[in-house]
Amino acid sequence: MISYYKRTKIVATLGPAITQKIWSLEMLNDPQNKAMVKLAYQKMTEIIESGVNCVRLNFSHGDHNEHLVRIKIARDVAKKLNRYVSVMLDTKGPEIRVGKIKTGKALIKIGTKVTVNTLKPIVGDTQSFYATDSTGKYNMANDVKVGGTILVDDGKLQLSIDAVDKINGIIKTIAKNTHTISDKKRINLPNTAYSIPFLSPQDKDDILFGIKHKVDYIAASFVNNADNIAQIRQVLDDNGGGNIQIISKIESTNAIDNLDQILDATNGVMVARGDLALEIPYYDVPYWEKYIIRKCRYIGKPVIIATQMLDSLEKNIQPTRAEVTDVFFAVERGADATMLSGESANGLFPTFAVQTMREIDVKSELLFDYKRAIEFYFPKAKLVSYAKRIAKKIAKKLLPFGDDAAPSFPYGYVVIFSNDKPIIWTLSNIRPAATIIVVTDDEELLTCFGINYAIQTYYVKDLNQAKTNPQKIALAAIKQYQHNNEAKTLIYCNRKFQTLT
Repeated sequence: MISYYKRTKIVATLGPAITQKIWSLEMLNDPQNKAMVKLAYQKMTEIIESGVNCVRLNFSHGDHNEHLVRIKIARDVAKKLNRYVSVMLDTKGPEIRVGKIKTGKALIKIGTKVTVNTLKPIVGDTQSFYATDSTGKYNMANDVKVGGTILVDDGKLQLSIDAVDKINGIIKTIAKNTHTISDKKRINLPNTAYSIPFLSPQDKDDILFGIKHKVDYIAASFVNNADNIAQIRQVLDDNGGGNIQIISKIESTNAIDNLDQILDATNGVMVARGDLALEIPYYDVPYWEKYIIRKCRYIGKPVIIATQMLDSLEKNIQPTRAEVTDVFFAVERGADATMLSGESANGLFPTFAVQTMREIDVKSELLFDYKRAIEFYFPKAKLVSYAKRIAKKIAKKLLPFGDDAAPSFPYGYVVIFSNDKPIIWTLSNIRPAATIIVVTDDEELLTCFGINYAIQTYYVKDLNQAKTNPQKIALAAIKQYQHNNEAKTLIYCNRKFQTLT
């Protein structure tokens, strides 16, 4: 039996599969919806107990009322379970979508001449459709060229550009394959510098919603440079959201080209492999995933690996072997968190998807090269020097021993008493061979490590008072997380080590 709480974090996207068809607080409080509300709370309880550390709200879908329901249910359940679950708001971003389609769907056959209107909001059919951004003012014809490609519905339909009329906003294309499109499907323009403003009025309004409801993270869609991050930071700082962390989603060629400046400006990154694979050759995606994980470890910032990790579990009860391997190696390379998208938002088996991801994460952690993390990666990390000294001192005591193929871990947990963010971030970055439980009296810290590898938190009213009896407090902290009594615990308090007895 594995006797420790998993170290790799799980981010789960919320949707009807978890919170059911409850679209407002009024519906949540309506006695007629009692059965549906009960099921929503049951599903949320299941995924948090199964290992979810951070819930993601996808603002490309749904309105504020719908997302407020999800925040409330997640926080109600977390409080009842005595766990700290972070909330991530994922912005819609500067995206382009298909307009209204006649009868809702249209089959476009290979070789068909398809006209894309970007200024006139026509009703689409099998030979034409409307496409624009959330403002309805974007002229896509300004950004494309003859010979280029328009990708519709995650690239399932590819349109080759034959002619462009910028003045009238008309793009003439030829379908390169057969596919049925429908309303609101996403459009991508590979290798294109979009002329859409980065922050739309809707994005700003969504961020203000996030500030009001105290989300922990803003996942910024389609970040292309450091200026994009600065725009979000300005909105946060000007409206009381200075403590909210920005997670930049790497999903475009421009983001890859400006990766270093983005990493310098952001609090963390998400490798959003779905859209990234539409921008760059699919065989380059694993390369950039590994490269970004390595870069993040060097600079001490968290990295989430996302999109289609267990995609088959949306409809099936068994993951593919390729998916299992994908999740395993994301953890083995040193990702802080792995993410579920449609699997938990709309899938048939959301709880099973979380449980499956947890099992793979934990198995990969057993064979993670902790010694290499300390000796190779950590010395290169750009982190606060005093924090690095403390983190290395702790991590060395946790190194597994014995057979490399079946290592033994001296401790399952370390309980530290600290409000020091640099120390906590650094402990996560060194990739310790144990779960770190941080005892703190700073309420802001309780949910601000939801995507950081190995970090869990435990609240006390007075940290200095807690330090006078570390054994008692450590025992209480362990009981909050430990599922059995097998894991040995190390305590680091007042710069001294002791073992929980």
